[in-house]
Amino acid sequence: MKTYKIFFVLTFILSVKIFSQASGSIGISDARSAAMGKTSVTSSFGLRALGNNPANLFSDSSKHVELIIPFPLPNLSGSIGTNFISIDEYNYFFGYKTTDADGKTIGRYLTEADKNRMKSLFEGGGAITSDVQLQLLAISIKPSNKFGTIAFSIADIFSSNVTFPQGIVSIALDGNPVNQVYNFNDTKLKAWWLRKYSFSYARSLNILPLFQKISFGVSFNIIQGFAYVGLDHVNTQLTTGSGNVITGKGDFLAYAAFSPDFNVKYDFDKSTTKQDSKFSPFPTPAGSGFGFDFGLNAKLSDVWSFGFAITDLGSVKWNKNAAQYSSNSPIYLDDLSNESQRDSLVKALVGKDSGKYISEFSTQLATALHLGASMQLNNLLLAFDYNQGFNDQPRNSKKPRFSIGADWALGFFALRTGLSFGGFDKFNWGIGMGFDFGFLEMNFGTPDFQSVVSQNTAKRITIAFDSRWKF
Repeated sequence: MKTYKIFFVLTFILSVKIFSQASGSIGISDARSAAMGKTSVTSSFGLRALGNNPANLFSDSSKHVELIIPFPLPNLSGSIGTNFISIDEYNYFFGYKTTDADGKTIGRYLTEADKNRMKSLFEGGGAITSDVQLQLLAISIKPSNKFGTIAFSIADIFSSNVTFPQGIVSIALDGNPVNQVYNFNDTKLKAWWLRKYSFSYARSLNILPLFQKISFGVSFNIIQGFAYVGLDHVNTQLTTGSGNVITGKGDFLAYAAFSPDFNVKYDFDKSTTKQDSKFSPFPTPAGSGFGFDFGLNAKLSDVWSFGFAITDLGSVKWNKNAAQYSSNSPIYLDDLSNESQRDSLVKALVGKDSGKYISEFSTQLATALHLGASMQLNNLLLAFDYNQGFNDQPRNSKKPRFSIGADWALGFFALRTGLSFGGFDKFNWGIGMGFDFGFLEMNFGTPDFQSVVSQNTAKRITIAFDSRWKF
Protein backbone atom coordinates (compact mmCIF):
# COMPACT_ATOMS: atom_id res chain seq x y z
CA MET A 1 0.00 0.00 0.00
CA LYS A 2 1.56 3.30 -1.08
CA THR A 3 2.07 6.05 1.48
CA TYR A 4 -0.68 8.25 0.05
CA LYS A 5 -3.10 5.31 0.04
CA ILE A 6 -2.31 4.60 3.67
CA PHE A 7 -3.02 8.23 4.50
CA PHE A 8 -6.42 8.24 2.82
CA VAL A 9 -7.37 5.04 4.65
CA LEU A 10 -6.46 6.62 7.95
CA THR A 11 -8.19 9.89 7.07
CA PHE A 12 -11.37 7.93 6.31
CA ILE A 13 -11.15 6.28 9.72
CA LEU A 14 -10.77 9.72 11.30
CA SER A 15 -13.88 10.91 9.50
CA VAL A 16 -16.17 8.16 10.74
CA LYS A 17 -14.83 7.53 14.26
CA ILE A 18 -14.97 10.16 16.97
CA PHE A 19 -12.41 9.44 19.67
CA SER A 20 -9.61 11.56 21.22
CA GLN A 21 -8.16 13.58 24.14
CA ALA A 22 -6.89 17.06 24.82
CA SER A 23 -3.39 18.27 24.03
CA GLY A 24 -1.53 20.78 21.90
CA SER A 25 -2.37 24.40 21.24
CA ILE A 26 -5.33 24.14 18.84
CA GLY A 27 -7.32 21.15 20.10
CA ILE A 28 -10.27 21.37 22.48
CA SER A 29 -10.53 19.37 25.67
CA ASP A 30 -14.10 19.84 26.89
CA ALA A 31 -17.38 21.47 25.95
CA ARG A 32 -17.02 24.33 28.45
CA SER A 33 -13.66 25.53 27.14
CA ALA A 34 -14.92 25.07 23.55
CA ALA A 35 -17.85 27.39 24.28
CA MET A 36 -15.42 29.93 25.79
CA GLY A 37 -13.41 30.16 22.56
CA LYS A 38 -11.03 27.38 23.65
CA THR A 39 -10.07 29.34 26.78
CA SER A 40 -9.09 27.08 29.67
CA VAL A 41 -5.78 27.85 31.47
CA THR A 42 -7.36 29.43 34.56
CA SER A 43 -11.02 28.53 33.95
CA SER A 44 -11.08 24.71 33.65
CA PHE A 45 -11.36 23.05 37.06
CA GLY A 46 -11.64 19.47 38.25
CA LEU A 47 -11.39 16.76 35.61
CA ARG A 48 -11.81 19.44 32.91
CA ALA A 49 -8.25 20.53 33.78
CA LEU A 50 -6.71 17.35 32.33
CA GLY A 51 -4.80 18.26 29.17
CA ASN A 52 -5.24 21.99 29.89
CA ASN A 53 -3.63 22.86 33.22
CA PRO A 54 -3.24 20.02 35.76
CA ALA A 55 -2.94 22.56 38.60
CA ASN A 56 -6.69 23.20 38.24
CA LEU A 57 -7.39 19.58 39.11
CA PHE A 58 -7.30 20.86 42.71
CA SER A 59 -10.10 23.20 43.73
CA ASP A 60 -11.80 24.40 46.91
CA SER A 61 -15.02 22.61 46.01
CA SER A 62 -16.72 20.59 48.76
CA LYS A 63 -16.93 17.67 46.31
CA HIS A 64 -14.31 14.98 46.96
CA VAL A 65 -14.88 12.64 44.02
CA GLU A 66 -15.40 13.39 40.33
CA LEU A 67 -16.17 10.83 37.65
CA ILE A 68 -16.41 10.93 33.86
CA ILE A 69 -18.09 7.97 32.19
CA PRO A 70 -20.04 7.67 28.90
CA PHE A 71 -23.35 8.21 30.78
CA PRO A 72 -25.51 10.28 30.53
CA LEU A 73 -23.30 12.04 27.93
CA PRO A 74 -19.89 10.89 26.69
CA ASN A 75 -17.04 13.39 26.98
CA LEU A 76 -16.92 13.95 23.25
CA SER A 77 -15.83 16.57 20.76
CA GLY A 78 -15.17 16.46 17.04
CA SER A 79 -13.81 18.95 14.51
CA ILE A 80 -13.00 18.87 10.82
CA GLY A 81 -12.26 21.71 8.43
CA THR A 82 -9.75 23.98 6.74
CA ASN A 83 -8.23 27.39 7.35
CA PHE A 84 -8.08 28.48 3.71
CA ILE A 85 -11.28 27.82 1.75
CA SER A 86 -14.95 28.37 2.61
CA ILE A 87 -18.04 26.63 1.27
CA ASP A 88 -18.76 29.66 -0.92
CA GLU A 89 -15.25 29.58 -2.39
CA TYR A 90 -15.36 25.84 -2.91
CA ASN A 91 -18.66 26.08 -4.77
CA TYR A 92 -17.35 28.95 -6.90
CA PHE A 93 -14.23 27.11 -8.06
CA PHE A 94 -15.34 23.47 -7.99
CA GLY A 95 -19.12 23.32 -7.72
CA TYR A 96 -20.15 25.34 -10.77
CA LYS A 97 -21.65 23.37 -13.70
CA THR A 98 -23.42 24.38 -16.90
CA THR A 99 -23.98 23.00 -20.39
CA ASP A 100 -22.47 24.19 -23.66
CA ALA A 101 -24.11 24.43 -27.10
CA ASP A 102 -23.63 20.70 -27.61
CA GLY A 103 -25.34 19.84 -24.33
CA LYS A 104 -22.12 18.78 -22.61
CA THR A 105 -21.60 19.54 -18.94
CA ILE A 106 -18.72 21.96 -18.42
CA GLY A 107 -17.21 23.74 -15.45
CA ARG A 108 -16.25 27.36 -14.90
CA TYR A 109 -13.63 28.99 -17.11
CA LEU A 110 -11.35 30.92 -14.77
CA THR A 111 -10.31 34.48 -15.55
CA GLU A 112 -6.88 35.80 -14.57
CA ALA A 113 -8.52 37.44 -11.57
CA ASP A 114 -10.06 34.07 -10.60
CA LYS A 115 -6.66 32.36 -10.90
CA ASN A 116 -4.96 34.96 -8.72
CA ARG A 117 -7.76 34.70 -6.17
CA MET A 118 -7.42 30.92 -6.04
CA LYS A 119 -3.64 31.10 -5.66
CA SER A 120 -4.05 33.53 -2.77
CA LEU A 121 -6.22 30.98 -0.95
CA PHE A 122 -3.30 28.55 -0.96
CA GLU A 123 -0.63 31.00 0.21
CA GLY A 124 1.47 29.06 2.69
CA GLY A 125 -0.33 25.89 1.63
CA GLY A 126 -3.92 24.75 2.05
CA ALA A 127 -4.29 23.15 5.48
CA ILE A 128 -6.94 20.66 6.60
CA THR A 129 -7.27 19.25 10.10
CA SER A 130 -9.32 16.48 11.62
CA ASP A 131 -9.50 16.43 15.42
CA VAL A 132 -11.90 14.39 17.52
CA GLN A 133 -12.01 13.46 21.17
CA LEU A 134 -13.42 10.94 23.64
CA GLN A 135 -12.38 10.62 27.23
CA LEU A 136 -13.08 6.96 27.91
CA LEU A 137 -12.82 7.19 31.70
CA ALA A 138 -11.64 9.68 34.30
CA ILE A 139 -11.80 9.73 38.08
CA SER A 140 -10.39 12.13 40.67
CA ILE A 141 -10.30 11.84 44.45
CA LYS A 142 -9.55 14.58 46.97
CA PRO A 143 -9.18 13.00 50.43
CA SER A 144 -8.60 16.46 51.92
CA ASN A 145 -7.42 19.92 50.96
CA LYS A 146 -4.16 19.24 52.73
CA PHE A 147 -3.49 16.04 50.78
CA GLY A 148 -4.56 17.42 47.40
CA THR A 149 -6.21 15.65 44.48
CA ILE A 150 -5.18 12.54 42.58
CA ALA A 151 -6.68 11.47 39.26
CA PHE A 152 -6.55 8.75 36.63
CA SER A 153 -7.88 8.94 33.08
CA ILE A 154 -7.89 7.00 29.81
CA ALA A 155 -8.35 8.78 26.50
CA ASP A 156 -7.95 8.07 22.80
CA ILE A 157 -6.49 10.54 20.30
CA PHE A 158 -7.34 10.59 16.59
CA SER A 159 -5.91 13.64 14.84
CA SER A 160 -4.49 14.69 11.48
CA ASN A 161 -2.85 17.75 9.92
CA VAL A 162 -2.57 17.95 6.13
CA THR A 163 -1.26 20.83 4.02
CA PHE A 164 -1.54 20.80 0.23
CA PRO A 165 1.29 22.76 -1.46
CA GLN A 166 0.64 25.98 -3.31
CA GLY A 167 2.91 24.72 -6.11
CA ILE A 168 0.33 22.14 -7.22
CA VAL A 169 -2.28 24.87 -7.66
CA SER A 170 0.16 27.09 -9.58
CA ILE A 171 1.06 24.28 -12.01
CA ALA A 172 -2.60 23.44 -12.57
CA LEU A 173 -3.51 27.07 -13.28
CA ASP A 174 -0.39 28.27 -15.15
CA GLY A 175 0.34 25.19 -17.23
CA ASN A 176 3.99 24.94 -18.27
CA PRO A 177 5.42 28.45 -18.81
CA VAL A 178 9.18 28.75 -19.41
CA ASN A 179 11.58 29.48 -16.53
CA GLN A 180 9.11 28.93 -13.71
CA VAL A 181 10.19 27.34 -10.43
CA TYR A 182 7.68 25.36 -8.38
CA ASN A 183 8.53 23.98 -4.96
CA PHE A 184 6.46 21.76 -2.72
CA ASN A 185 8.25 22.42 0.57
CA ASP A 186 5.02 23.50 2.28
CA THR A 187 3.55 20.00 1.94
CA LYS A 188 2.64 18.47 5.31
CA LEU A 189 1.00 15.21 6.33
CA LYS A 190 0.74 13.81 9.85
CA ALA A 191 -1.95 11.62 11.35
CA TRP A 192 -2.03 9.35 14.38
CA TRP A 193 -4.11 7.31 16.78
CA LEU A 194 -2.78 7.42 20.34
CA ARG A 195 -4.11 6.20 23.65
CA LYS A 196 -3.14 8.11 26.77
CA TYR A 197 -3.17 6.73 30.32
CA SER A 198 -2.76 9.71 32.68
CA PHE A 199 -1.83 9.71 36.36
CA SER A 200 -2.22 13.19 37.85
CA TYR A 201 -1.70 14.97 41.16
CA ALA A 202 -2.45 18.54 42.26
CA ARG A 203 -2.47 20.44 45.51
CA SER A 204 -2.27 23.94 46.95
CA LEU A 205 0.93 25.49 48.28
CA ASN A 206 0.87 28.73 50.27
CA ILE A 207 4.48 29.71 49.62
CA LEU A 208 4.16 33.34 48.50
CA PRO A 209 2.34 35.83 50.76
CA LEU A 210 1.45 37.95 47.72
CA PHE A 211 -1.06 35.32 46.58
CA GLN A 212 -4.08 33.91 48.39
CA LYS A 213 -3.35 30.46 46.98
CA ILE A 214 -0.93 28.81 44.58
CA SER A 215 -1.82 25.41 43.14
CA PHE A 216 0.49 23.17 41.16
CA GLY A 217 -0.26 20.00 39.22
CA VAL A 218 1.51 17.30 37.23
CA SER A 219 0.34 14.58 34.87
CA PHE A 220 2.41 11.54 33.90
CA ASN A 221 1.10 10.12 30.65
CA ILE A 222 1.80 6.61 29.36
CA ILE A 223 1.24 6.62 25.60
CA GLN A 224 0.27 3.74 23.33
CA GLY A 225 0.39 4.38 19.59
CA PHE A 226 -1.81 2.33 17.26
CA ALA A 227 -1.28 4.09 13.90
CA TYR A 228 0.89 6.81 12.40
CA VAL A 229 1.49 8.28 8.94
CA GLY A 230 3.70 11.33 8.52
CA LEU A 231 6.00 13.28 6.23
CA ASP A 232 9.31 14.12 7.85
CA HIS A 233 10.19 16.65 5.14
CA VAL A 234 9.56 17.58 1.50
CA ASN A 235 12.19 19.51 -0.48
CA THR A 236 10.93 18.77 -4.00
CA GLN A 237 11.36 21.40 -6.72
CA LEU A 238 10.52 21.58 -10.43
CA THR A 239 11.83 24.07 -13.00
CA THR A 240 10.27 24.51 -16.45
CA GLY A 241 12.49 25.15 -19.47
CA SER A 242 12.12 25.71 -23.18
CA GLY A 243 10.87 22.85 -25.34
CA ASN A 244 8.59 21.59 -22.51
CA VAL A 245 11.62 20.40 -20.54
CA ILE A 246 11.06 19.93 -16.80
CA THR A 247 14.02 19.53 -14.45
CA GLY A 248 14.34 19.44 -10.72
CA LYS A 249 14.82 17.17 -7.74
CA GLY A 250 12.52 14.89 -5.80
CA ASP A 251 13.40 14.91 -2.12
CA PHE A 252 11.14 13.69 0.67
CA LEU A 253 11.07 11.34 3.65
CA ALA A 254 7.95 9.71 5.13
CA TYR A 255 7.23 7.20 7.89
CA ALA A 256 4.33 4.91 8.74
CA ALA A 257 3.49 2.37 11.45
CA PHE A 258 0.37 0.35 12.21
CA SER A 259 -0.75 -2.04 14.89
CA PRO A 260 -0.14 -5.67 13.88
CA ASP A 261 -3.87 -6.24 14.46
CA PHE A 262 -4.71 -3.98 11.49
CA ASN A 263 -2.72 -6.20 9.08
CA VAL A 264 -1.81 -3.26 6.83
CA LYS A 265 0.27 -4.52 3.92
CA TYR A 266 2.75 -2.12 2.33
CA ASP A 267 3.32 -2.18 -1.42
CA PHE A 268 6.93 -3.35 -0.99
CA ASP A 269 5.91 -6.34 1.14
CA LYS A 270 5.85 -9.28 -1.30
CA SER A 271 4.78 -11.91 1.24
CA THR A 272 1.79 -13.99 0.17
CA THR A 273 0.30 -14.29 3.65
CA LYS A 274 -2.89 -12.28 3.97
CA GLN A 275 -4.91 -11.91 7.15
CA ASP A 276 -8.07 -9.99 7.95
CA SER A 277 -7.82 -6.82 10.02
CA LYS A 278 -8.87 -7.12 13.64
CA PHE A 279 -10.31 -3.91 15.07
CA SER A 280 -10.87 -4.13 18.80
CA PRO A 281 -11.05 -1.71 21.74
CA PHE A 282 -7.56 -2.79 22.79
CA PRO A 283 -5.34 -3.26 19.71
CA THR A 284 -1.71 -4.29 19.95
CA PRO A 285 0.35 -1.07 20.06
CA ALA A 286 2.63 -0.17 17.16
CA GLY A 287 4.58 2.17 19.44
CA SER A 288 4.81 3.47 22.98
CA GLY A 289 6.06 6.53 24.78
CA PHE A 290 5.82 8.84 27.75
CA GLY A 291 4.47 12.36 28.19
CA PHE A 292 4.47 14.95 30.96
CA ASP A 293 2.19 17.91 31.82
CA PHE A 294 2.94 20.59 34.39
CA GLY A 295 0.91 23.59 35.50
CA LEU A 296 0.50 26.39 38.05
CA ASN A 297 -2.48 28.51 39.08
CA ALA A 298 -1.85 31.55 41.29
CA LYS A 299 -4.89 33.21 42.88
CA LEU A 300 -3.99 36.84 43.60
CA SER A 301 -7.35 37.76 45.15
CA ASP A 302 -11.01 36.82 45.02
CA VAL A 303 -11.05 38.49 41.59
CA TRP A 304 -7.77 37.76 39.80
CA SER A 305 -6.04 34.46 38.99
CA PHE A 306 -3.04 33.68 36.75
CA GLY A 307 -2.06 30.37 35.18
CA PHE A 308 0.78 28.66 33.38
CA ALA A 309 1.05 25.19 31.86
CA ILE A 310 3.21 23.11 29.55
CA THR A 311 1.49 20.05 28.11
CA ASP A 312 2.63 16.96 26.24
CA LEU A 313 6.37 17.05 26.82
CA GLY A 314 7.48 13.69 25.45
CA SER A 315 7.64 11.40 22.45
CA VAL A 316 6.47 8.09 21.01
CA LYS A 317 8.78 5.39 19.63
CA TRP A 318 7.19 3.36 16.80
CA ASN A 319 8.72 -0.10 16.45
CA LYS A 320 5.99 -2.40 15.08
CA ASN A 321 5.37 -2.57 11.32
CA ALA A 322 7.47 0.60 10.96
CA ALA A 323 8.13 1.61 7.36
CA GLN A 324 10.02 4.34 5.54
CA TYR A 325 9.45 5.90 2.12
CA SER A 326 12.01 8.29 0.65
CA SER A 327 13.26 9.95 -2.50
CA ASN A 328 16.39 11.94 -3.32
CA SER A 329 16.85 11.81 -7.06
CA PRO A 330 17.07 14.22 -10.04
CA ILE A 331 14.11 14.88 -12.35
CA TYR A 332 14.34 15.30 -16.10
CA LEU A 333 11.39 15.15 -18.44
CA ASP A 334 11.22 16.32 -22.05
CA ASP A 335 8.78 13.79 -23.51
CA LEU A 336 5.54 12.94 -21.71
CA SER A 337 5.01 10.02 -24.09
CA ASN A 338 8.23 8.39 -22.86
CA GLU A 339 7.20 5.72 -20.34
CA SER A 340 10.59 5.46 -18.66
CA GLN A 341 10.67 9.24 -18.09
CA ARG A 342 7.17 9.17 -16.63
CA ASP A 343 8.14 6.30 -14.32
CA SER A 344 11.26 8.13 -13.15
CA LEU A 345 9.16 11.24 -12.46
CA VAL A 346 6.67 9.25 -10.37
CA LYS A 347 9.50 7.56 -8.50
CA ALA A 348 11.12 10.89 -7.69
CA LEU A 349 7.87 12.54 -6.59
CA VAL A 350 6.17 9.79 -4.56
CA GLY A 351 8.99 7.40 -3.76
CA LYS A 352 7.74 4.51 -5.86
CA ASP A 353 9.64 1.29 -5.03
CA SER A 354 11.50 3.07 -2.21
CA GLY A 355 9.53 1.64 0.72
CA LYS A 356 11.20 -0.62 3.26
CA TYR A 357 10.76 -1.89 6.79
CA ILE A 358 12.85 -0.19 9.47
CA SER A 359 13.44 -1.09 13.11
CA GLU A 360 11.92 2.08 14.60
CA PHE A 361 11.38 5.83 14.40
CA SER A 362 10.24 8.46 16.91
CA THR A 363 7.74 11.32 16.90
CA GLN A 364 7.31 14.19 19.35
CA LEU A 365 4.05 14.76 21.17
CA ALA A 366 2.14 17.99 20.54
CA THR A 367 4.11 20.05 23.08
CA ALA A 368 2.57 23.44 23.86
CA LEU A 369 2.82 26.39 26.26
CA HIS A 370 -0.32 27.90 27.83
CA LEU A 371 -0.56 31.22 29.72
CA GLY A 372 -3.75 32.65 31.15
CA ALA A 373 -5.50 35.07 33.48
CA SER A 374 -9.06 35.30 34.74
CA MET A 375 -11.28 37.77 36.53
CA GLN A 376 -14.20 36.64 38.71
CA LEU A 377 -16.99 39.23 39.03
CA ASN A 378 -19.72 37.70 41.19
CA ASN A 379 -21.34 35.11 38.89
CA LEU A 380 -19.43 36.24 35.76
CA LEU A 381 -16.03 34.78 34.92
CA LEU A 382 -13.83 36.44 32.28
CA ALA A 383 -10.73 34.53 31.14
CA PHE A 384 -7.84 35.31 28.81
CA ASP A 385 -5.43 32.76 27.23
CA TYR A 386 -2.25 32.67 25.16
CA ASN A 387 -1.35 29.33 23.56
CA GLN A 388 1.89 28.54 21.73
CA GLY A 389 2.69 25.19 20.13
CA PHE A 390 6.33 24.12 19.76
CA ASN A 391 5.83 21.85 16.73
CA ASP A 392 3.37 21.07 13.95
CA GLN A 393 2.24 17.68 15.22
CA PRO A 394 -1.48 16.84 14.97
CA ARG A 395 -3.57 19.13 17.23
CA ASN A 396 -0.71 21.63 17.37
CA SER A 397 0.48 24.77 15.62
CA LYS A 398 3.57 26.96 15.99
CA LYS A 399 1.40 30.00 15.26
CA PRO A 400 0.38 31.70 18.54
CA ARG A 401 -3.30 31.85 19.50
CA PHE A 402 -5.04 34.37 21.79
CA SER A 403 -8.52 33.92 23.26
CA ILE A 404 -10.99 35.53 25.63
CA GLY A 405 -13.94 33.71 27.16
CA ALA A 406 -16.85 34.38 29.49
CA ASP A 407 -18.94 32.11 31.73
CA TRP A 408 -22.12 33.60 33.19
CA ALA A 409 -23.60 31.38 35.92
CA LEU A 410 -27.34 31.76 36.56
CA GLY A 411 -28.10 29.23 39.28
CA PHE A 412 -27.93 25.74 37.82
CA PHE A 413 -27.69 27.17 34.27
CA ALA A 414 -24.62 28.77 32.68
CA LEU A 415 -24.25 30.68 29.42
CA ARG A 416 -20.82 30.84 27.77
CA THR A 417 -19.13 32.54 24.84
CA GLY A 418 -15.65 33.44 23.66
CA LEU A 419 -13.42 34.65 20.83
CA SER A 420 -10.14 33.19 19.59
CA PHE A 421 -7.59 34.81 17.26
CA GLY A 422 -4.54 33.36 15.50
CA GLY A 423 -3.22 29.82 15.39
CA PHE A 424 -4.42 27.40 12.75
CA ASP A 425 -8.07 28.53 12.81
CA LYS A 426 -7.28 32.28 12.61
CA PHE A 427 -10.68 33.14 14.12
CA ASN A 428 -13.24 31.37 16.31
CA TRP A 429 -16.47 32.50 17.93
CA GLY A 430 -17.49 30.10 20.66
CA ILE A 431 -20.87 29.68 22.30
CA GLY A 432 -22.49 27.10 24.58
CA MET A 433 -24.33 26.33 27.78
CA GLY A 434 -24.10 24.16 30.86
CA PHE A 435 -26.37 22.63 33.49
CA ASP A 436 -25.08 21.96 37.03
CA PHE A 437 -27.42 19.93 39.27
CA GLY A 438 -24.85 19.59 42.07
CA PHE A 439 -24.12 15.89 41.67
CA LEU A 440 -24.26 15.97 37.84
CA GLU A 441 -23.00 18.51 35.33
CA MET A 442 -23.72 18.56 31.58
CA ASN A 443 -22.19 20.91 29.01
CA PHE A 444 -22.66 21.72 25.34
CA GLY A 445 -20.55 24.01 23.18
CA THR A 446 -18.80 24.84 19.92
CA PRO A 447 -15.85 27.15 19.22
CA ASP A 448 -17.08 27.65 15.63
CA PHE A 449 -20.48 29.28 16.04
CA GLN A 450 -19.65 31.59 13.11
CA SER A 451 -20.02 28.51 10.89
CA VAL A 452 -23.61 28.12 12.12
CA VAL A 453 -24.74 31.73 11.62
CA SER A 454 -22.87 32.14 8.31
CA GLN A 455 -22.86 28.70 6.74
CA ASN A 456 -21.77 29.80 3.26
CA THR A 457 -18.52 31.21 4.64
CA ALA A 458 -17.94 28.26 6.96
CA LYS A 459 -14.53 26.58 6.87
CA ARG A 460 -14.98 23.97 9.59
CA ILE A 461 -17.48 22.48 12.00
CA THR A 462 -16.91 21.55 15.65
CA ILE A 463 -19.21 20.04 18.26
CA ALA A 464 -18.56 19.24 21.92
CA PHE A 465 -20.62 17.85 24.79
CA ASP A 466 -19.82 16.10 28.06
CA SER A 467 -21.08 15.16 31.50
CA ARG A 468 -19.38 14.90 34.89
CA TRP A 469 -20.49 13.30 38.16
CA LYS A 470 -19.53 14.99 41.44
CA PHE A 471 -19.85 13.56 44.97
